[in-house]
Amino acid sequence: MKFYSKVLAIAYLISVVGLLLLELTQFQKVDRLRGQISQSYEMISGRDEGIRLELEYRRFRSITGKYVFGEKMLEMSSGSDTAQNVSHEMVMQWFDILWSRVFSINSIGVEVPEAQHDKFNSLLINLRSSLREVDPLVQKLRPGNLIAFRDIEDALSPYEEDITSMAAAIAQTRVERASTLQKRLDAALVSMDTLLVSSAAGGVLILTLFGVEAYRARKEESRIKGREARIRFLAEHDALTGLGNRSFLNEKMNRFIEYADAHGEGFNLILFDLDKFKDVNDTFGHPMGDRLLKNAAARLTAIFSGETDIVTRLGGDEFAVLQRADFATSEKVVGEVIDALSSAFELSGNDIRISSSVGISRYPDLSHSADELLRDADLALYEAKKQGRQRYCLYETGMSVAIQNRVCLEADLRHSLQCGGDGLEVYYQPQVSTDLKSGTCKVTGVEALVRWFHPDQGQIPTLDFINIAEDAGLIGTLSDWIFREACTDLVNWHQSGFKLHLSINLSPHQLNNDNLASELIQLLERTGIDPNYLTLEITESVDVKDTRKAAKMLSQLSARGISLAMDDFGTGYSNLGYLKSLPLDILKIDRSFVKQIEDKEEDRKLVRGIINLARGMGLKIIAEGVETEEQMQFLQAQKCHTFQGYLFGRPMHKLSVLALLANAEPNVFNEAISLPDLSDPSVTIVDP
Repeated sequence: MKFYSKVLAIAYLISVVGLLLLELTQFQKVDRLRGQISQSYEMISGRDEGIRLELEYRRFRSITGKYVFGEKMLEMSSGSDTAQNVSHEMVMQWFDILWSRVFSINSIGVEVPEAQHDKFNSLLINLRSSLREVDPLVQKLRPGNLIAFRDIEDALSPYEEDITSMAAAIAQTRVERASTLQKRLDAALVSMDTLLVSSAAGGVLILTLFGVEAYRARKEESRIKGREARIRFLAEHDALTGLGNRSFLNEKMNRFIEYADAHGEGFNLILFDLDKFKDVNDTFGHPMGDRLLKNAAARLTAIFSGETDIVTRLGGDEFAVLQRADFATSEKVVGEVIDALSSAFELSGNDIRISSSVGISRYPDLSHSADELLRDADLALYEAKKQGRQRYCLYETGMSVAIQNRVCLEADLRHSLQCGGDGLEVYYQPQVSTDLKSGTCKVTGVEALVRWFHPDQGQIPTLDFINIAEDAGLIGTLSDWIFREACTDLVNWHQSGFKLHLSINLSPHQLNNDNLASELIQLLERTGIDPNYLTLEITESVDVKDTRKAAKMLSQLSARGISLAMDDFGTGYSNLGYLKSLPLDILKIDRSFVKQIEDKEEDRKLVRGIINLARGMGLKIIAEGVETEEQMQFLQAQKCHTFQGYLFGRPMHKLSVLALLANAEPNVFNEAISLPDLSDPSVTIVDP
């Protein structure tokens, strides 16, 4: 018995030791997993370099805007609720923080999804380059310096979406890693529970140790799950508006699709884009733009208040809504939203008005997956913008090809402008004046006209890509490029001895730009152009937001010697008061009137009236669209002596202009028809 007792005692002790060793191993495993999960969540919740970069990037842009526009801010970090002015030292401090973050982030070992590794490396390289460019601008930035502020914004704003995408991707990677660890922790806890039951024979001490550790582990698990829920909310929601973000929308779309497939019910994806939101940022600054976005989000959520309605912000000025309803119901609600967003937003004493364009896709009637829903709603949104904005369009299968081609052209045009105008060319149409003494004609000027030669589609119609540039917000960049190229060509012609006048059209974007005068004067000084040889043309139908401000700005340019012409006169809505308010020098008769003067007495009377009006106002006159000798003779009889049209030449390349001025063969200058015979004594070339 004693022998068996000893054997049992030894077996008992071995069992106890084995259980203790097994429990110790399990405890260490749980502690290790818990530590890894805690570290992962801590990095996601604010200590991660990707999230820090996003916060510091937004903080710097916000403080820069407040500094330039003279706004105050709350010092939340110090616990103070009093507002204070933003100083240049604060701007430099946050710029240094952002600089340090961007230039050290590679050494930290940021976890990035492998598929996006190259994209994020490229982002960091480009961002470093942009920071080096804006460094001197930040050093010299002062309150009210809108030009430097806009240059800083133009350099940094293109990275907003990519930085946000990077932070979200890093956070998502960490969440996935933490979820994997959590599953392992759950498995370990299950093992602990099993061991707890099996170790009852090992004694009260072991049971007590297991109980205490199990309680501690489950309490820690509960705490971790609470943090996981908070971090998941931050990873799936927009920090500015509190709405769900793109990741949240994708998750909800997949759930809506599952429900629709199970119950046979469809739903709509509705994309909202705030028209002219960029103008608000450019005019009032990004802080005001952020407040506008918050107010717009509030109006959206107030209208889409159904139990199943999901309102999200995709980034920038674009919102998305999921609605489980038929199209007729969504159509009615969308109309209410368009009206609501068109109403004035009262912000800091300013009545700010915007509008909204809307694109709608439907599952499963038209779109059959989450990717197709987003793609088709985006195509419908483009169609709504194309039709004039402040309206909605439902996706239709037939619109895909045309809109996709337009989207591709927009991307190609954007790429062209980013590459210094690759494929773009400035063409020039001659302007010919009659010498009253000799009765001969000579080329005295040219009008600059842009052409786009697409690498795959050939020459794109000018009106088509100008409309694309306006819709995509690229018209300002395109206009600036045309000005630089044309002024450079004019300087080269002058240096070659040919004193031509240059006419360039002002786009609506430029005419509504408060800094146009200073920017043009800087361009003239940079290129060395004589302002007396430059004419700016304003299309009569252009939408001028503030006529008085525009007149004052144009008067500054006129004082420098720059001439101002009213283009396409008679086709718009201008009245005499509008003409009188602008410092005009030239009136251009639209080609639509000149075309019919041989056949219609009404057009002849109208042209006579325009010429008499211009002469009465002391303005020079240029007739556009002159294609026949009879048209020119009629205009000469009415004392109009400057002409532009196919009779004298189509728009031509700058080298052809130089060849024309150098008296080269005529047929090399014209795109489609022959020029007048240069040997004819009635047509002469400008004497250099």
